[in-house]
Amino acid sequence: MTTRATAGDRARSANFGELLRALRQQLDLSQGQLAQRVGLDRSYINRIEAGERGAPGADAVLLIADALKLGAPDTDALLSAGGHPIRALVTLGLDDPTLLALARILTDKSLEETARASLRTTIDTVIAHWGKGREAPAPGPAAKRARPSPTTPPGSGDRGPR
Repeated sequence: MTTRATAGDRARSANFGELLRALRQQLDLSQGQLAQRVGLDRSYINRIEAGERGAPGADAVLLIADALKLGAPDTDALLSAGGHPIRALVTLGLDDPTLLALARILTDKSLEETARASLRTTIDTVIAHWGKGREAPAPGPAAKRARPSPTTPPGSGDRGPR
């Protein structure tokens, strides 16, 4: 059975290959050295990096990450680029009620962007408190989020959920 690759599949494969190449080169490893560490053929690594082959399954991605001695953020980036959930999501389960509730709120189109920004700020505060000593999340849109004024009373002016 032959399946047709979508544009998203091709883009994901190219991004995975590019990231894999960058991570491998940071360690000054050849494709052959990486392939030997993982137990794969060098030509397979070459085709992945060239975007000619899709990203391997999550188990193989984890073997590659281990062979490259990647930390959690880089391992998660490699998994994500390959179209796989990051390890924390797999551990919690994609049906975790708290994650689902948060995802539903953040994707609710009826919620104004300022309310979403306020929720993200609250979550950032919780992470800053409870995440002490842990690896910080990669910088992303959070840095650009609008922060409510510390002098503005909660609920005044923001049309968030009541």
